[in-house]
Amino acid sequence: MLRLCLSAVLLLSGSLLWAQQPPKSVDPERVIIKKQRTLNDHLADSVYRARVQLEKIEGVYIPRDLYDAFRQLDKLMDDDAKEAFMAFSDAEVDRRTHGTLGVWIEHKWSMAEGSRLSEYFRKMKVPHYDYMIGIIIQSYHRHLHGRDLDLKGQVLRFRELWKKRQREKADRMMSEGTLQSGG
Repeated sequence: MLRLCLSAVLLLSGSLLWAQQPPKSVDPERVIIKKQRTLNDHLADSVYRARVQLEKIEGVYIPRDLYDAFRQLDKLMDDDAKEAFMAFSDAEVDRRTHGTLGVWIEHKWSMAEGSRLSEYFRKMKVPHYDYMIGIIIQSYHRHLHGRDLDLKGQVLRFRELWKKRQREKADRMMSEGTLQSGG
């Protein structure tokens, strides 16, 4: 019995040592930077799941999708504000209004904390709420001008931008020595 227990301990400790060995090389395309999940993360997940079901958060109606967001923006923006918004070019509208209209969208429609609108974009795999806001702004601008939204193109562009930024972050961490390649 003692021999069996000793064999099991040696086998287990050997596999644990093997499991702790770092990989021989790191493929920057496959690096995913994750932080350790805490109890607060799990609690926040349950709050998030509840929030994404709500029609209103803190008394504010939350649009269910992009077209519902257009209807709400149509109600909320007066003609002068719409005219000023429409005066921006397609290329500059997000950059010029993200700090004003975008901040309003973020706070009122709970894009960072989670809402049914942010969940709509999350299901499309838009990786960050700032990108969700950018898509809303760009799409609303195109909608007001009667142009094709190219929603799929916008989503794909933001996914690629996210991957590029994550890759740059991983490269920077590796060069600073905060992420070890194990090679």
